[in-house]
Amino acid sequence: MKACFANLHPGCYLVNSFLTVSALGMGALAHPFHAPRTIKHIDKRVCGFEERNLFARADATSTATATIPKATAWNPPSGMVTALDQVWTETLKENPGWSDDKNWITDQLIANNGSINYCVRWNHDGTNTAAQRNKTASALQRSLKKWFDVLVGFEGFPLTSLDVNVVGYAVKDKSLLQGDTTGLDIYTTADGDGVPECDTRCYRGGHLGVGDNISQCPGGEDSRYDISLWLDDSLLGQMGGYGYNWGEELPPDYFFDTVDNENVHILLHEMGHGFGLLDFYDWVPEGQTSFVMMAGSAFEITEFDAWMLRDWWRKLKAVRGW
Repeated sequence: MKACFANLHPGCYLVNSFLTVSALGMGALAHPFHAPRTIKHIDKRVCGFEERNLFARADATSTATATIPKATAWNPPSGMVTALDQVWTETLKENPGWSDDKNWITDQLIANNGSINYCVRWNHDGTNTAAQRNKTASALQRSLKKWFDVLVGFEGFPLTSLDVNVVGYAVKDKSLLQGDTTGLDIYTTADGDGVPECDTRCYRGGHLGVGDNISQCPGGEDSRYDISLWLDDSLLGQMGGYGYNWGEELPPDYFFDTVDNENVHILLHEMGHGFGLLDFYDWVPEGQTSFVMMAGSAFEITEFDAWMLRDWWRKLKAVRGW
């Protein structure tokens, strides 16, 4: 059983029936979108769930990494062709305005020549140490690179290296940040829901269509952020998260329990939504049984995930003129 309400765009991670998980109750996390005050879109997915199966925490010790062959042209394995066609048909159904959104992670990468700047929204009553901040930056680099690498060399993708930086933290109180914070922008303002918020004047996605102009950002280009990681107490104890091209929202306990792992699988799943990839709670593409975008069925990016992202690249490339 699962409880999940879906609108068009952002996704949520819910461990599904592959792990025989029960979902208990309905919950709502409301972070309305009032541009430019707050970043998260109102049309996010909302789900209530509780992980009840110990196997769902397999990534606590897993170091497995799927073998994904490199590709330079569109030539997916024959057993994936029909499934990939089905996925794109469903994408057009769920997100008919896919090409109008100019803020997919791929757009961010191209605009920034391979760099992505994060701002962390620390909506957590616990302290945050310098060691945790270092581990957070490493996990974001390692995880996003797994998606990035499947595009390198494929059909004119122009980038070969990825540089992920954490440029700021939004907190309830500066005293929560322990240790050296040199080089970080520290914000103590909150959005309309009381969630610590990074300065929206520095958010690249809030200025699309006006020359990506962040001239009002107090720190200028050095303070620009493209995406956010939310570590939110409202998700404590839960095995799930949210994601879209604004970023990823995860339980702080889950994140730091797995931050050193090769595959932080819920983070990988939510990053996939930032590239435009779908959830698969209600249907399964033909012949596919294990891939990270089908929550709970895989703990690492698989070859099918890779071909879904490559399909997005070739379609975005065509409409963007890259």
